[in-house]
Amino acid sequence: MANNYQIRSVPRMFEEVIRQIITYIHDEKLEKGAKLPPERKLSELLAVSRSSVREGLRILELLKYLESRQGGGTFVSDPPPFLIPSRIIRQTLENETLENYFDIALMNAEKIILLTLDKEVSISLTRSENHGFWTEFSKWVNELGMHLENDYYLHLWNNIHHLLTENRYLENLTISTTIDDLKIAFYKKDKVTLTAFFNSFSG
Repeated sequence: MANNYQIRSVPRMFEEVIRQIITYIHDEKLEKGAKLPPERKLSELLAVSRSSVREGLRILELLKYLESRQGGGTFVSDPPPFLIPSRIIRQTLENETLENYFDIALMNAEKIILLTLDKEVSISLTRSENHGFWTEFSKWVNELGMHLENDYYLHLWNNIHHLLTENRYLENLTISTTIDDLKIAFYKKDKVTLTAFFNSFSG
């Protein structure tokens, strides 16, 4: 009979506290901006130590479920649908990993642009400000993304764009077009040009 050497996972106290706090927020129907009880009160409600509550609250802040305000307490926040672990722990990423994130970001940007192209969304053709290609591109993607019912594409684009910007990945990319060229192609419903832009990064 083969032995099972796997260690059974036992939830750590702060993990239980995290689940209990989230359950409390849901059960009490606390909306974004609602203030949580102080640590001592939560400790009594959850029947755990204040140090465990404090640790659980800190992790939920990192995960964007909660927001701590200096001298004001802890408030319910609005966590993004997608969390990138390396951003939470401030991990330095290898270039290959950043490339993979970039590919995912591009897929979402392409989806946003092509979906809104089919929706007859109007855009301004006013010449873009010179804040750098990717800054202007992200502004445009956000402008278009607001017209979509599914906001996950935009959330994921923004999360990864911020990650790539933090790691200065986008600075080294060579761009053979301008944001104004892309906007004109969008205005003309020129899917060939728009698709060619995204395909230029493949391979």
